[in-house]
Amino acid sequence: MTLEQSAQPLFAGHQTFHPRFGWIKKGFDATVRNPEAFSEPDAPVKLGVGKNMVEAIRFWAVATRVIMRLPHPDRPRQSVHVPTALGASLLGDDYGLDPFLEDPTTLWMLHWHAVSAPSLLPVWRSTFNDFTPTEFAEQTLLEFCVDEVSATTWKQPKPSTINKDVDCLLRMYTRREARARQTLDDLLDSPFRELGLVLPAPGGRNSYRFIRGPKPGLTDTAIIYACLDFMTRDRQLSSTVTRLAVDPGSPGRIFKLSEDDIVAAAETVTSRVGGLSLARPAGTSQLVISGDPELALLGLVTAHHRRRGRGAVDIDRLRLGTMAAAEPADGQLTLSGAIEERPAK
Repeated sequence: MTLEQSAQPLFAGHQTFHPRFGWIKKGFDATVRNPEAFSEPDAPVKLGVGKNMVEAIRFWAVATRVIMRLPHPDRPRQSVHVPTALGASLLGDDYGLDPFLEDPTTLWMLHWHAVSAPSLLPVWRSTFNDFTPTEFAEQTLLEFCVDEVSATTWKQPKPSTINKDVDCLLRMYTRREARARQTLDDLLDSPFRELGLVLPAPGGRNSYRFIRGPKPGLTDTAIIYACLDFMTRDRQLSSTVTRLAVDPGSPGRIFKLSEDDIVAAAETVTSRVGGLSLARPAGTSQLVISGDPELALLGLVTAHHRRRGRGAVDIDRLRLGTMAAAEPADGQLTLSGAIEERPAK
């Protein structure tokens, strides 16, 4: 799958702001209250941020698939934003599994959906899926991404625009050295730094390295969730671990994992969650789904949250996986009644 097939040509929509703690939840909550929340004149006041940050919050909530953009039901040239079924299942105050993003598994799920096809982050997709060096300089990554985008038939952005994406990606996943003109706000933490996917490389300014293999906070649930979602995208009820580790867009690439890492996670999960098994025909490890793939995803994630003491889980209202990330939450399919009538301008 090429970059053009796996991503949309969107660049620098983050307004140079990496996601801050609380932003994704804030963006989700805003659309629960009002599908037009981001276009309201008082949006900066209600969200408690500057105007450009309003756009950034909307961007990151859409990119991580917890909200989605839909055409305005009454105004063809405008759009509204509503929660997705995935967003409601994870972040909803009434039945969401992790409404305050306290569990690292949720961040890994959001990382997965942000980078997986069809991604709204082509530079992120290229970096995590196609860029192969373990240690790299920022300039090397920039040149790679420029070349990747140049190979598409998209309208070509300026290299400086791609540079904004590379810079934002590195600030999102790892700490940066302070630079001229940076404010304290530029250095605020991103929750995605907790993933430990990218760290500064020793001995060189603007040098970084991917962390391959197990990482703090990368749970077996997160790994197998990505594996199941990857399999169901192609309507596969079984897959070799090799494919899950090395195929384009696979969990092994997006999470920087080996076959052994995936096997270890699968052995743990299949011993405690029904509907999944690890088979070894002819010595080749395969992850196998028995029955409905959506139920397997649901059972995997809800079992995880029960173990972490989530309490009562409203299984009947939960939707997880790729389809849930592309569909409005229940009650959001008809928007006219949710949008307050306003005088025409």
